[in-house]
Amino acid sequence: MRLVVLAGATVSCLYAVMGLTSHGARLLIPVIIVVTILAGRPLLVLGGRTFLAEDRITVRRPPIGRTVVTVAEVGIVETRRGLFLEWPVLCLRDGSLVELAAPMRFWFLADPAFDRDLAELRSRAGGPPDAAPYHQWSLPRLVAGPLLAAAAVVLVLIDPPWASDTWPLRPHATRLPDACHMLDARARSMLPGARVDRNLSHSDDSDPHVERHVCQWNASHRAPDGTTLGDVDRLSIELELDRGIGPVSDAEEAHRAFTREIRTPSGAVEHRLPRTGDEAELIIEPAGAGFAWVTVAVRKANVEEKVDLVYQGWAREGAAVKAAQGLARLGMSEIEFR
Repeated sequence: MRLVVLAGATVSCLYAVMGLTSHGARLLIPVIIVVTILAGRPLLVLGGRTFLAEDRITVRRPPIGRTVVTVAEVGIVETRRGLFLEWPVLCLRDGSLVELAAPMRFWFLADPAFDRDLAELRSRAGGPPDAAPYHQWSLPRLVAGPLLAAAAVVLVLIDPPWASDTWPLRPHATRLPDACHMLDARARSMLPGARVDRNLSHSDDSDPHVERHVCQWNASHRAPDGTTLGDVDRLSIELELDRGIGPVSDAEEAHRAFTREIRTPSGAVEHRLPRTGDEAELIIEPAGAGFAWVTVAVRKANVEEKVDLVYQGWAREGAAVKAAQGLARLGMSEIEFR
């Protein structure tokens, strides 16, 4: 029973912290409901007691209250077994039942204290020293516990609190690496003759609330006469780190920047990318002028990243999509979150 209380209280506290951090006091009511469902009933059960006297048995079962049964009223003492727990029941001579909140145990675990207390109860009631447990598989007892446990497990798997932006212990970035240095080797291997465009590349760390790093590579080739000619092939990366008041506002600012970046023009195709940061979108610009243009926007915690890749020839769209996703993941892996 203590394990049930611990599991319920742990799950409840995780979501309580996450909800209160994100939504404030207005989330208190659903938090109270979750705590009551997952931890309230086990705590009430733990508060139950059975007191033995010479001529009577006093039962305290919160929130039902106190019940007093005389020893002369008791016919036998049975044990009822639910899905996980086993507990004693007083079968009275008038045919009614009185369930006891104690002693209680997990029926599949040996518990000498439970056996000792049950033997003492049967001895006081004058019943047989041993009796096989009665399996009580009522629908509420059978369904309620596993259903709540399964719901808690599914909730944690789908939306784990520690992965939320509102989780106070969530790792956040405090600085950005140099964008040009971060992907320079990869850009030069992908784009023959690629060079950093210094007019469009810069790092701006002057704002105390926002840090921005931008870098662009343009491909080029040599003409027969030895001059350098620019190509359409281009790669650019933009990094933005937001600083607010605490990790929650940092992530909210980064989310707003991410939302601005994924506003697609007419005709563009947008796909959500799984397992890439906290949120990620792939945007394929409309084919035109004989080139493929792919954008990947990613946000992780308080960092937003945008990768633009342009290839000559619209038939290279598949290669551009794959390369842009790889570059976005590589860029995020170079940023330290702690």
